[in-house]
Amino acid sequence: MKRLIALWITSLLLITGCNKRDDQIPSSGNPLSKNMIINNNLKTLNQRVTSIDNSPSYTYTDSNPGTTKSSSGSKGSSITIQLINLLSSPAYNNEVLQASHVRITDNYAYVAYNTQGSRYLGGIDVVDISVPSTPKLISSALFINQQTNKGKDVSSVEAVESSSVHGNTLVWITGADETIDSAFAEQYELNGSHQFESGQSIKYDLPGNVGTDIRFFDNKIFVTSGIDGGVTVLDRQMKCTSFLAMENARSVDVNKDYEIVLGANPGHLYNPGIWDEEIGGASDPEAKSIIRLHNQFALVALGEEGLKCYDISSRTSPILVSTLPAPRVPEGGSKWDYVTNGVSVSEDGWVYIANGAGGLDIAKLDSNGQLTWMGNIDLGASVNYVESNKDWVFVARGLLGLKILKVTEN
Repeated sequence: MKRLIALWITSLLLITGCNKRDDQIPSSGNPLSKNMIINNNLKTLNQRVTSIDNSPSYTYTDSNPGTTKSSSGSKGSSITIQLINLLSSPAYNNEVLQASHVRITDNYAYVAYNTQGSRYLGGIDVVDISVPSTPKLISSALFINQQTNKGKDVSSVEAVESSSVHGNTLVWITGADETIDSAFAEQYELNGSHQFESGQSIKYDLPGNVGTDIRFFDNKIFVTSGIDGGVTVLDRQMKCTSFLAMENARSVDVNKDYEIVLGANPGHLYNPGIWDEEIGGASDPEAKSIIRLHNQFALVALGEEGLKCYDISSRTSPILVSTLPAPRVPEGGSKWDYVTNGVSVSEDGWVYIANGAGGLDIAKLDSNGQLTWMGNIDLGASVNYVESNKDWVFVARGLLGLKILKVTEN
């Protein structure tokens, strides 16, 4: 059972070891057999990429003198955003996958896909964004066994570039595996051209029904998993080093000072071993909820309760600093379509908010944790997830794939 089911928080247990097996489980095969299909044909892959000419541009100016500064010390006071490309979803035997997650790392974007309902069928795209005007799709993998027709859904993806790992780029995925009817985390090593190649991997079977989020930090992999799951911490060999049990673990983020977990139904923030705070929202059992850290602030997408920013530096509880409401529901619309699904923040404090049918909102986060709404971009479809950095915004739109926007600092 892969879907997220609404359950109250029933347990919270910190375990120094792991009660699930933590041995390495190699998954071998070649690009056209076993449990995945790999496509590295640049000509056919880039038929899925469409350039957008003469699209409107949107300029946002931050006039707040207290704006967060980047690590270089320069303040990005004005940005222009323009849609430059569409990336259509991959398909397998006429089954179209839906974009579920994106991770931007250096000059590459990694896009995760899954399938709605009882079907297990996921994938990963690798997009080269080193040339700003022409993103290129360079590798694609579908997780399906062609003989059994059983597959894996991918809920979240993470990557670390070769310069950080003293070898080829590593990619981690999490989601639900039909063959074990359970959550999983898996590590792949790309070749020197940032492509999937052999299908060789190291897999870890997670507690819970579906993996929901995955992050890499300080040589550790942090993974959340839903019902009967929690937060699993793996080492670089994909062996479990610790496990925190909780119901409905939705998202995790880590920086040099904090490891913060988001639980759902209702929304909870966890600073493991320090505090656990109910914060409301995130009550849709099928929806995605995301937490992202920026210095000492946690930005939390909470569905019907919009976006909330918490100061997490306290040893006693998180402090609510500012909020942005969920989008207004038009007459005749469903409130569950106009919800805050995701959030991403650049190092300069520009905040991008996935508001479902409400489109993409732009905001600014200042050094005191105050959110200022800047505007909205209507992308013509529901915005389910967003990932950004200083130069790019990738917007996932489910079955409609992705829209790729270029950010220019003025």
